[in-house]
Amino acid sequence: METQILLWCVMTPAILSLAFVIGAWAFQRSKLTVGQERVPAILAVLGWSAAVAACMLARQELDWSALEAWQIVVAPLFVSSLLLAGCSWAPAKDPSIDAKNHFGFWWLVAGLGSITTAMWTMPTGDGWTDMLPLHRPWMASVAGATLINIWSLDRMRRNGAASWVLWVALAGLVAPTLLAASAYGGLAEWMVSALVATFVFAIAASLMSKSNIGRLFPAVLLLAASTTATGRFYTYEEHPAWLYGLILLLPTCISIPDVCLQNKSTFLRVFTAALIAVILLGVTGWFLLAEPTEDW
Repeated sequence: METQILLWCVMTPAILSLAFVIGAWAFQRSKLTVGQERVPAILAVLGWSAAVAACMLARQELDWSALEAWQIVVAPLFVSSLLLAGCSWAPAKDPSIDAKNHFGFWWLVAGLGSITTAMWTMPTGDGWTDMLPLHRPWMASVAGATLINIWSLDRMRRNGAASWVLWVALAGLVAPTLLAASAYGGLAEWMVSALVATFVFAIAASLMSKSNIGRLFPAVLLLAASTTATGRFYTYEEHPAWLYGLILLLPTCISIPDVCLQNKSTFLRVFTAALIAVILLGVTGWFLLAEPTEDW
């Protein structure tokens, strides 16, 4: 079992992600001038999606006629993230430009993608009828949290954090993974593959600062919010509402102090973000994993 998890949840996502990183690097170094802004970001979304889908296909033994909500949510997540990668983005390091006014179509796609992902995340079927009263508030929570997180990280990106903003998104993915680990082993395995893939692309974004690979972060945020809702529906533990709120909005919480530090050195900004992430994830892990978890 451990060998299979290592192969499909760690090695395969890492290799697939690295292959697409190399493709983005090769395109960036090519003499092509068309698509230099968009193609690396599109390749990042394609590679990241392929990495997480490969794990699911290998480990879940999918019955296409009976897919669960957390499995089919990959479709709207992938489509919306790909469209966002291909749209025009507000220029980095230019806070005078209002992304909402100048890039309305981008925010329209982000909004529709968040709402669609939130709707598809909700579990359906006869076995979930007693949970239907939770659907509307959780759909609103997933869509709202995703948009708030996207706005927060996009603000960071436009103020000099383009090369490391994906690390903040990665931190936001850790908390839902901890929730999944406390609730459902199959979901947790899939989230491990997402962590590995995001880790590879985060390294690439830091090393290839002009490649726009960091624009992958909306896909990571969509998955994080979706998995938080899935973890809520699959868990038998009654976690407090504030804990779910913290998990949903963790990327935004990390970004808040950066508002005051955006004119400071990159080292100070990264150190502060990392420190806050460690503290918040420590609090989250303490409350989530205090109880015995499922045996994978």
